[in-house]
Amino acid sequence: MLTLWSDLLDPWAYVVVLRLHRARDRLGISELDFELRACPAELHSGEPARGSQVRSDVGALVQLESAAFSAYSGGAWPTSSLPAFEAQKWGFELGQDVGERFDLALRRALFLHSHNLGRRADLLAVAATEGLDADGLAAALDDGRHRAAITADVAAAREADVEDTPLLVLPDGAGHLNPGVTHRRVRGLAIIDSDHPSVYEEIVRVAAIE
Repeated sequence: MLTLWSDLLDPWAYVVVLRLHRARDRLGISELDFELRACPAELHSGEPARGSQVRSDVGALVQLESAAFSAYSGGAWPTSSLPAFEAQKWGFELGQDVGERFDLALRRALFLHSHNLGRRADLLAVAATEGLDADGLAAALDDGRHRAAITADVAAAREADVEDTPLLVLPDGAGHLNPGVTHRRVRGLAIIDSDHPSVYEEIVRVAAIE
C-alpha cells in the first residue's frame, strides 16, 4: 500500500495522484492500493489554501500536465476542503476501487472542470457524473459521519511529523515529498527546476513487492 498525505485543494497533490494512477495502470499492478489520508491545510497548518497561490502554482504545473488543468472559472475559490474530504471518505465507504477513482474525480473536477469542492451541489454533481449515489452522499454530508475520520487523519499526520504535503509514503516508511518534481519560489511564484515522472513507475514497482 502507498500512503499519500495531501489536501484536496492542492494542485501538486493532484499531479501526484494522477501519476500514481497512470503508473499503476501502465504496469498492470492492480493489487496495489492507495491510502489517501486527509491533511487539509486549514487544520494541519491553520490556514486554508489560498486561491491566488493555487492559481499561481497551476500556472507552473500546467507545463508538466497540460491536459490535466484549465483556468478556474467556478467563481469564488473553495474556502474549505473539509466537505470534499467528507465526500472522499464516503467514496471509500463504497469500496477501495470506488474510493480511489472518486478521489481522483474530485481533484479533476476542481482543477480541470472548475467545480467548487466547498459547495454541496458541486460534490453531488461529481458523484452523479461518476455514476455514484448522489443521495447517499447527501445523507453522509448531512449526518457528518466521516468528520471524525478527517480529524483522526490530521492527528495522525501530526504524530507522524508530516510537515509538508503532498507526502507519499512507501510501505517501508520512506517518505517522498512531491515525487519526481523539484521547484523553488521566486517572489512567491513556483519555478519548476526538474520533472522526472518516470519515478512513479519505480515507486509503484517497489511498493507492489514490499
